[in-house]
Amino acid sequence: MMAKRLQGYKKSPFPFIKDMFGLVPMKEGDKFKKGEFITEQQRQLIQGVEDAINDRKPRRISVRSGHGTGKSSSLSWLILWFLFSFEQSVIPCTAPSAEQMHDVLWREVAKWMMKMPEAIAQQFEWTASHIRIKDSPNTWFARAKTARKENPEALAGMHEGHVMFAIDEGSAVPEEVFLVAEGALTEDNILVIMISNPTRLNGYFYDTHHKDKDAWQIFHFNSDDSPLVSSKFVARITDRYGGDSDEYRVRVQGDFPREDAIDDKGFVPLLKASDLHKTINSDWVSSKRMGIDPSGGGDNETVWVVRDKFKAKIYGREKNSDEMSIAQKSLTIMKHEKIEGHNVYVDNFGVGANVAQAIARGGEWVQGVNVGDKADDDDRYSNLRAEAYFRMKEWLRKGGELVMDDGWDQLLTIKYKRTLQGKIQMMSKDTMRREGIRSPDIPDSLILTFVDPELVYDISKQEKEQMVREQESFDKFDPI
Repeated sequence: MMAKRLQGYKKSPFPFIKDMFGLVPMKEGDKFKKGEFITEQQRQLIQGVEDAINDRKPRRISVRSGHGTGKSSSLSWLILWFLFSFEQSVIPCTAPSAEQMHDVLWREVAKWMMKMPEAIAQQFEWTASHIRIKDSPNTWFARAKTARKENPEALAGMHEGHVMFAIDEGSAVPEEVFLVAEGALTEDNILVIMISNPTRLNGYFYDTHHKDKDAWQIFHFNSDDSPLVSSKFVARITDRYGGDSDEYRVRVQGDFPREDAIDDKGFVPLLKASDLHKTINSDWVSSKRMGIDPSGGGDNETVWVVRDKFKAKIYGREKNSDEMSIAQKSLTIMKHEKIEGHNVYVDNFGVGANVAQAIARGGEWVQGVNVGDKADDDDRYSNLRAEAYFRMKEWLRKGGELVMDDGWDQLLTIKYKRTLQGKIQMMSKDTMRREGIRSPDIPDSLILTFVDPELVYDISKQEKEQMVREQESFDKFDPI
């Protein structure tokens, strides 16, 4: 009886999943019940595996997915199915971090092992690094190995017999890992299943959904379509980042970030020309902040930018500065514009470390800022610089204006990309220099006024005009 069932398992994972876990696809008219049915998205993936092993479709499968769609559960079922069904099979399993590999995927496999019938489960031996078939533990196993750039052997050395590669969060797996395993990944007898949130606009996983997609079975799972995903999760992402944000695209829709003018290194422009709203009106409406990006010379400039809630102005630019000249000019601007020291932000890197001290000797305490520090929203941004740039972007798109100056065009040279962990990272000044892009001294001065999010407002045009009228009335009032 078992031999007959085993022959069925070799042709499809569906009977294995039914026999081991009691889970079946829904039929028309069925209402989803967790613990009784697999979801439609999971069914599509399993059907793709069935088509692959029966040579109806490519044996390479790539799934981009939002959060919570049951992708780790699906991968766990398929690992246990392949290991049980094919004698002397080997399954290299990898993920980009120890947490994702051991705390998520490997733990999920262990959970489903315990749900299998006892007689079947006893044939498996689970350890922190392997799942072995007891009859032949050295040649019949699944292996968990973190995919690391420094040690890219996670998928290497497996070429013969029944082999399945199981790759979790493939978008964040370093390119070096895929390069080492490239030969095996393209062999006809090897089954490859790669599942991931689509966090990056370049790399091996990205290519499977774009220029190499003809060689792969491609699936796209939206969290909104999964009965496993709580509506509260979707609402939380929407409220926190907005329904038109890249975070919503990646975490909920299971889609890649926007692809506006992506370069070969995965960077995209932060802003478009239409985002820059220029004005000839330089009158201030509310309290002001000043950002100072000091330079010691060379091609860079020291730049002073002043901003209120509604507009920003390049107040000064200077080459060949030193800390004393920068401090003196800064104190002059502060006095003239009545800007308090706690609203002045100085880039603390290099010569800037001495500028704040020089200003203090002039009687004003200002804020020294290290834009490489940890962001407030550490889940989204790689550092404070990235967070400040996106606060600035939000301010501009909500109506922030720039007092006329050609220097603002430097904003159009700013680019960003997603790290392996899916965080937003700005192109560094060193990279920009190597790319032949001028140092963004003006944008870097402006973003210093956004390291504190207090001034980011979303107001209507009518509210803005009313505040201007009130300020004008106040300026004309002459008390007796």
